[in-house]
Amino acid sequence: MRRLSLTFQVFISILLVALGTALTVGLFARSALSSAFDRYLAGLPAPQGMMGNRQGMGRAMLTGAEQSFIASVDKSVYVAALVAVIVAAVVALLLAAYLNRPLRRLEAAAEGLAEGDLAHRVHVEGPAEVAALGDAFNRMADSLEEAELLRRRLVGDVAHELRNPLAAARAQAEGMADGVLATDEARLASLVEDLQHLSVLVADLQELSIAEAGKLHYEMADTDLAQIVDREAVRARAAVASGVDVSVRGDALPAMVRGDERRLAQVLRNLLSNAVRHTSSGSIEVALERDSASVTVRVTDTGEGIPPEDLPHIFERFFRADTARATDTGGAGLGLAISSSIVRDHGGEVFATSEPGQGTTVGFRIPIAQA
Repeated sequence: MRRLSLTFQVFISILLVALGTALTVGLFARSALSSAFDRYLAGLPAPQGMMGNRQGMGRAMLTGAEQSFIASVDKSVYVAALVAVIVAAVVALLLAAYLNRPLRRLEAAAEGLAEGDLAHRVHVEGPAEVAALGDAFNRMADSLEEAELLRRRLVGDVAHELRNPLAAARAQAEGMADGVLATDEARLASLVEDLQHLSVLVADLQELSIAEAGKLHYEMADTDLAQIVDREAVRARAAVASGVDVSVRGDALPAMVRGDERRLAQVLRNLLSNAVRHTSSGSIEVALERDSASVTVRVTDTGEGIPPEDLPHIFERFFRADTARATDTGGAGLGLAISSSIVRDHGGEVFATSEPGQGTTVGFRIPIAQA
């Protein structure tokens, strides 16, 4: 079914409204003038030789001037209707063009997006509603372009993360198969370590995809976050470099939240693991704070810190502020992304502050358990 264009619809609509208005006003005006003229005639004295007045004689007794007056009224109505149609046609064309121009640009931009031109944007113009549509289109295009960049980056990062352990495992296996490398316990342990790294990476990727889809399974219950903090701090003390102190700041009172104990422990473990990897000297402090609505956990280290331009991106998948150093210290940049999804699913938020050369604070805040 062929659809009528906006220009034609606006043109016909304004034309019909103008024509209808002109004819309606003209007919009412003619009727009113005719009635007034009849009353005027009724009040005139009868012509010589006729009895009474002219009331009821109708138009048969109209003089030439009176007939000319009625004809001019009819002509004025027709002329007014014609002028109204012409003016309405001009206005309709201008208005249709004013509305149609930004819509045509939106149509061309949408076709460009469909063909893969994600950088195409439209100039916002026209009435408020059309301008709002243009703004919404540009925001959608921004989101699509960003999603495409993230997709390409994700593919590249996954390939990079899988390539290194695969290459190492393959080199060792081929060396042992060719007799170049000795098949001893140490070599087999190294091969197992590379395969274990691959297994952990694949598991993290799967967990991240589930988390970002909002499909992680949670066993929600009243949980004491203070106990989780104490337990994970003990675990972190066994992994830090020599001379690094791990401490907990906060009172001994329970910090009850509604959440999955295992997942919340995973979040804190990820934060502490990052702090341990990037703190070669100094201290790591875990602070627990409460208020009337939420519980906040902060992990503060004295490591090298994060550059200001990198700080907003640390919760993105595969992001590492220092990729060269991250290769040495391990980690694929998935832990904070998974932690962010878990905290968000608990109704909370993550945050981070850092001073390059002095240390970093990363933490999360979730609502308290309601009584």
